[in-house]
Amino acid sequence: MKAFVSLFLISLSVAVSSYAQAPVNYNDVGVIINVNDTNSVAIGEYFAAQRAVPARNIIRIDAPARETITPGQFDTVRAQIEAYLIATGLVDTLNYFVTTKGVPLRVNVGSGDDKNASFDAEIMLILGDLAGHIGQSTLFIPPNSVRTHYYFSKDVPYRRSGIVPNTNPPRRYDMFLTTRLTGLTQQDVRRLIDRSGPFTLVDKDSALFVFDRDPRPIQLVPYDSNLAIAGQLVASRGWNALVNHDSVYVTDQRNVIGYASWGSNDHYDHHYTENARPHNHWLPGSLAETYVSTSARNFIPGQVAGQSRIADLIEEGCTGASGYVFEPYTVALTWVNLLFDRYLRGYNLAESYYMSNPTLSWMAVIVGDPKTSIITEIPPVPAPGITAPDQICAGETLFLRAQNVSPGWQRWFTGDSLAVLAAGPPFDDTHPLHAGESGTLSIRPTQEGDVTYTFLNENFIGRAFAQTTVTVLPELVVAYSASADTLFLDESATVQFSAAANGAVAWEWLFGDGATSTDSAPSHTYIRAGNFPVTVRVSDGVCETTVRDTIHVLDRRPAVRPERDVLAFGDVVRFSQIDRSLRMHNELRYAADIESASIEGPDASVFTLAPVSFPATIGPGGNIDLTITFAPKDTGLFQATLVLAVSSQSAPIPVQLTGRGIESSTGVGDAPASPLSLRLDQNYPNPFAPVTSIPFFLPSRGAVRLSVYDALGRCIAVLVDDELEQGPHTVLWDATDVPAGTLLCVLEADGMRITRRMNILH
Repeated sequence: MKAFVSLFLISLSVAVSSYAQAPVNYNDVGVIINVNDTNSVAIGEYFAAQRAVPARNIIRIDAPARETITPGQFDTVRAQIEAYLIATGLVDTLNYFVTTKGVPLRVNVGSGDDKNASFDAEIMLILGDLAGHIGQSTLFIPPNSVRTHYYFSKDVPYRRSGIVPNTNPPRRYDMFLTTRLTGLTQQDVRRLIDRSGPFTLVDKDSALFVFDRDPRPIQLVPYDSNLAIAGQLVASRGWNALVNHDSVYVTDQRNVIGYASWGSNDHYDHHYTENARPHNHWLPGSLAETYVSTSARNFIPGQVAGQSRIADLIEEGCTGASGYVFEPYTVALTWVNLLFDRYLRGYNLAESYYMSNPTLSWMAVIVGDPKTSIITEIPPVPAPGITAPDQICAGETLFLRAQNVSPGWQRWFTGDSLAVLAAGPPFDDTHPLHAGESGTLSIRPTQEGDVTYTFLNENFIGRAFAQTTVTVLPELVVAYSASADTLFLDESATVQFSAAANGAVAWEWLFGDGATSTDSAPSHTYIRAGNFPVTVRVSDGVCETTVRDTIHVLDRRPAVRPERDVLAFGDVVRFSQIDRSLRMHNELRYAADIESASIEGPDASVFTLAPVSFPATIGPGGNIDLTITFAPKDTGLFQATLVLAVSSQSAPIPVQLTGRGIESSTGVGDAPASPLSLRLDQNYPNPFAPVTSIPFFLPSRGAVRLSVYDALGRCIAVLVDDELEQGPHTVLWDATDVPAGTLLCVLEADGMRITRRMNILH
């Protein structure tokens, strides 16, 4: 035995499989017979007759009548099997293959080649996603890890089309679990068939598991320790277990139901027996594994040279065994703790071995009837009952629970048992009236009146139906209304609710803010902002319906609003002017237009609105800045009103304008500006998007700088930096790449600096 170790993390479950006593048939088993070998023909036909295997499931091949074949010969046989399965439509029907003595045992590429494999390990992969592994080096994945098949260490009943848990995208198992009916003689195999099969009865009190350790194993300690772990496992389940730790090679045990040892790899076997034969008395349904490299190298009488063989265990009376046709490496051995955990919980022979043997397209051979399983007592004939309500309201979920349920199939159907039987078998998820699995059913009836449901409980002893009828009452239809779903605390935050239904006698309202009501049409006032889930449960004394809604309460109704209601300019020397900016914000979730703006009142002449192109659109959540100039010619308090008409609002928006004209600090009023003084006029249009003209006047030739600054005081553009002639000038500015907002235009000349506000829109 060569050592190559990859430690697997294996979890053991203790629950008994729920289907452990379910009826078993062989409709999903394909039996492979080699027409060129009389043993194969006799064994295959005998097995098919004993297990009622359908005739079309018999797969006859024309193959060499010898144990070892070449890859080319394997390809020929493979093609025959694939063609037959496709022609008969069995590809998606079969879950198992059974090969027979006389069907080739192994495929030999060459001495020591890691593409060598057992025939069974190759043929099981045909016609699926794993077929590409056939004839390849499949065991090792660099660096130093091992490829395992999808079903290894799982804990679910096998279906070839089943989805492997936690695969993305989902993958099917896509293997035909393959076992072999073989032995030293045809008679050995017939006896194996006779002592195996589903639900083999075992006397638990007298049955014995034997785990024969080697105190100095020639291989690695984890595999020897695994024998002790398996012994602890079966003992914890109440079975008799002999775990040998010393140098004695255990022989001559009676009533053996499970066996594992090092076989001829044990250092001491030759002191106690020949060819590592344990000479046990085996119970029907017994399984075995030996840690021997080539334990399945042949099944030919008299060829005992070399290592011990599982053929000898079959001759002694063992029902099932795993072995290896070439060197498998220790990593490819069957994990006996997994093997017996699954077997004792009701899984069949094939499932138990494949869940415990990890390799793919490798050296393993599993001998035995694939559906062999054991039980420790005969179960009673099922006699289930059902607990269910007498009536339910349409639209509600109906919960049904089966009582007095026996292990086995547990299935629900719509309709009574006569209707279920009339639709015919199979009584599984393909049945037209199938409604669910397990001992409970939750379902929403779709029709009013009396509805009948049937529960089937079936084990291998018998079948029983239970049925119940439930009256489905008409659904209580509620007409719900709320006067508003969005409220504003700056207005009336009161909602008028209503929930009307024919025959309704009770209402339970929850308004989401802690308040409740039992009225049919309550009125409720919210006093804080938030999103409030509202529910009302309406009942007519039998049926009830719950309606849900959400009321949104905001502090104030969204609108286009000025940032302030009063725009104050303060004290301004007469014959001078000052600009103030008024920001308008759109709180709405859609765009709105300022359609017009005017300044009204007796002092309107001293206030000027910078030119704006109307309508001026403000996007949802956006702003627009308006510039108003105050230029008093006299002293005293001046007041006016800026009136804005907005498309989204019926009433105009008023903003109070106020400012005071004062004398200069010298007490002498400033004269009007000289027409020949430096002047920066308001850009036009303003607001603009994205081009505007900026006019200014130079009283004399000189150096001029015209710059634009953002609201943070950063210079973003220099429009003029040159010496210009005396007189009026206009600069056209394209601000395509400048974000929307308020800007400052600064004119510097003749030692003076003048600033104007500009507003850009996008």
